[in-house]
Amino acid sequence: MADKVEIKLSGRASLNAGSELPIDGLPESVRTYIEAVCDIYHCPREFVTVAALATAATAVGKKIRVNEGKYHNSLVLWFVSVARSGSNKSYPMKLVTAPLRKIDAELYAEYKKVHDDWKGQPAKERGDEPRCPAIVLDDCTDERRSEILFMNNETDSDGHNDSGASKRGVIGIYPELKGMFDAKNQYTNGGTAPISKLLRLFDCEDIKVDRRNGFTMLIKNPFCSIIGDLQTGMLRPTFGSELFMTNGLNQRFLFCIVEDIDYPKRSHKKLPFDIEQRWALTIRMLYDGIYHSPDGYHYTLFRNSDGMVTLSEGADRLYEDYYNILQEKKRKAPNDYIASIYSKLQIQVLRYAGIVHALEVAEERGQRNDYYTLHEGTMAYSIRCMDYFERMALLVYAKITDDPQPKPPKEVSNADIIRELFTRFPNISGNRLASLIGCSPAYISKVRNEK
Repeated sequence: MADKVEIKLSGRASLNAGSELPIDGLPESVRTYIEAVCDIYHCPREFVTVAALATAATAVGKKIRVNEGKYHNSLVLWFVSVARSGSNKSYPMKLVTAPLRKIDAELYAEYKKVHDDWKGQPAKERGDEPRCPAIVLDDCTDERRSEILFMNNETDSDGHNDSGASKRGVIGIYPELKGMFDAKNQYTNGGTAPISKLLRLFDCEDIKVDRRNGFTMLIKNPFCSIIGDLQTGMLRPTFGSELFMTNGLNQRFLFCIVEDIDYPKRSHKKLPFDIEQRWALTIRMLYDGIYHSPDGYHYTLFRNSDGMVTLSEGADRLYEDYYNILQEKKRKAPNDYIASIYSKLQIQVLRYAGIVHALEVAEERGQRNDYYTLHEGTMAYSIRCMDYFERMALLVYAKITDDPQPKPPKEVSNADIIRELFTRFPNISGNRLASLIGCSPAYISKVRNEK
């Protein structure tokens, strides 16, 4: 039995009482959008918040990384929203990520034109068949995912990087996240190899993929965000396996759990067009890296060529204090699983702060001169958010290591009793038993021989 951790959470997480995940540190337009979506669609605020952060991170992609002095951190984060069925988990995710799907559709339309031109050429004159780029992953194989990630760092015929593709991020969007893991387990023994790739994707490590047709892909600095939802009862079946409990996969996810849900009455209000449009323009701005002003001027958001964002003196001091607090928590952790939660938070807080920083730069529409500096206030807000995710990670651990509810006793039939009698008293006479309970010897014989 795994070590138990006592979880004490104060407050009430509900649609009316507000969320424990703060949003006060986000830019005003993002807060307005999150609050409007929650008000119109009656969904927990933290679910909308993490969908917004994952969407923004994917739009930024590999254009910036956070340099804390020793390590360069891409803005890759994996979020899971957990609540019981009927809590409106999936639609907010679909709504908030819609700007990414629009960009994805544009990429497909461009590919379709190129592919049609390629197909229209005589077979002998054709080059390699064009491949379709993407930024959204849904139902696709590991091989297709690797191809998409590879195209984001692919070079052209002259050996130069396509700056647009090389900066592109990818996101996996998974309503009912368990389906993603089930798909990975389908064709391999236990899914160990695909899960190992997932671990490396979170760490943004270079991945070399050898294909059966002889073509080898070197995926450099892969960027793959994940956003998914899960019913509360599926936490243990999804994340409770021995593999996930020991290989660090669980701790790479940031969980939002809402257990006390209020269900407001139906409302006829609609999301204001200007608020929805502002969100779409923010994501487009982050994807393009450029603000196109109405007066015809274009302002680049991130002008430093290496894409590095460094911590201000105040932000660095806050991060150092938080890092050292987590080091002490690791030292006192009752087991490796809990210690790993704190290790991952040391990375996740930097990535979270980087996403908030990017949203701040977009809010200022390219007018921020210190776009390469992450401010103290941004780090302080991100640390407060990590306090929430720490509590959720410990709550997940408690839920997946709790003793399962005992199954209701199986109803015992007369036939079960007869077979049990023969098991316990193998020398009993079938004819005599039939006489004692008032049935035919043929029935006793039939029941006794049934498996």
